[in-house]
Amino acid sequence: MKRFLIYIITTLIAVCLLLFMMDYIYSYVYKHAVPRNKVANLLATPLKNIDYVFIGSSRVDNTIDASLITKKTGKSAINLGVQGGKLDDYYLMLQLLAHKKISTDSVFIQVDYVYNIDGTSEILKSNLIPHINVPVIDTYIKERDPNYWSLRYVPFFRYMKFDYKIGFREFFNSSIGKAPKHNLMNGYSPKYKKQNSVLQYKLPDTIAKENSVIEKIKAFAEAEEITIVFFTAPFCKNTQNIAYVDKLKIQLPSLIDYSRLFIDRDDYFYNCSHLNNSGAQKFTEIFTDDHLNTNP
Repeated sequence: MKRFLIYIITTLIAVCLLLFMMDYIYSYVYKHAVPRNKVANLLATPLKNIDYVFIGSSRVDNTIDASLITKKTGKSAINLGVQGGKLDDYYLMLQLLAHKKISTDSVFIQVDYVYNIDGTSEILKSNLIPHINVPVIDTYIKERDPNYWSLRYVPFFRYMKFDYKIGFREFFNSSIGKAPKHNLMNGYSPKYKKQNSVLQYKLPDTIAKENSVIEKIKAFAEAEEITIVFFTAPFCKNTQNIAYVDKLKIQLPSLIDYSRLFIDRDDYFYNCSHLNNSGAQKFTEIFTDDHLNTNP
């Protein structure tokens, strides 16, 4: 019995040591390797100024070509859109800019049906996990994930929980310095052609009376002296309840509305709520000419 207990204790100690070691190795690689996602890139960047910052969901990620803005204006720009992003995630990106002490002329935030939605992007959260010791990120996860204690203090648990995104495959790619698919200093992830032959979408029937995160974003921007501009990217013509955007403009009077910009250009869409590369290039060009300081 004694030998059995010793065996069990020895095994447990060995497992714990292995977990601590794996946690350290994974964390070290993710923090020091070539960044492979926008969070890691933002935390690693030496830049102290980015003239134009775009924040939003995939409707920014797949829509704004920051390199085209730089080409047309001579000013720096970055696309910080994240797949599945919600307003909480946009707020976090603002906080990370402040954490890195990156100044900016203007931050453009894409808002649409997310005005009605609470929650966060699981894709973004997975990218945050290796950096949970950063105070802003620590607070974000602590306030939003019931498994916070385990994620923060149980060795390697965070990497096992988010294995689908930051597991061995991503760890290996990071460790060998494999570059990401898209240029993160641009941040634009283009879509090509059409997802399917039928373009249709439905916006919510009603709009929320208020959104507390929008108010936090406004207050944070005022405190940090950041200029915030809200806008809505294009939808295709077969979008039901497009009047939702008109209601949104009542809630956000300064909202720049491009929801109907390409109402007769289905060839510009990947699906009804996302532009393809041709549409994104045209939209970026129009947005730049309309709102950014261009060179003569």
